[in-house]
Amino acid sequence: MNAMERMCRATGLMLAGACLLAMSACASINSTQAPALAASGTMAVLPLANYTETPDAGRAAQAIAANTLRGEHLAHVVAMPAADSGDTFDSMAQPNLEHGLDWARSQHADYALTGAVEEWRYKVGVDGEPVVSVTLELRELSSGRVIWSAVGTRSGFSRSSLGGVAQKLVGKLLAPLAASR
Repeated sequence: MNAMERMCRATGLMLAGACLLAMSACASINSTQAPALAASGTMAVLPLANYTETPDAGRAAQAIAANTLRGEHLAHVVAMPAADSGDTFDSMAQPNLEHGLDWARSQHADYALTGAVEEWRYKVGVDGEPVVSVTLELRELSSGRVIWSAVGTRSGFSRSSLGGVAQKLVGKLLAPLAASR
């Protein structure tokens, strides 16, 4: 094998490796059409249900969503304080949606962001890539109906943090709302 063949083979291997590396940090997002939101409206971010085995994943996702919305200057954003159940490891303790919507109305919010965390962990294996899956719904409080929804999953590289992957996913999920104003 001459030098040119070795160089072509090495380049091919590097390109294949780069493609595999790029595919290992994947995201899948599906959402409905973002509504036009009132620029002066108030958005309440309610605690997200946690359907994972990771304690406080719903609270973490709620904090990321609220701060992402504030960073986008979307609206006046208020985050509902999480009720202290006394046991943060109780995966069965889920936020009460009606209680949350009542709280949002008491804050004179126009919209309430609700949702759930379905996955929030590091994959088992040698590399331990982080993976996050979140569902979000935006409710118009005056009518009570869901006016926007999105679901997404994102995985990261083995050196990525779980919080960083979650922040990127939630940012991409919420981006259409910021663009719609």
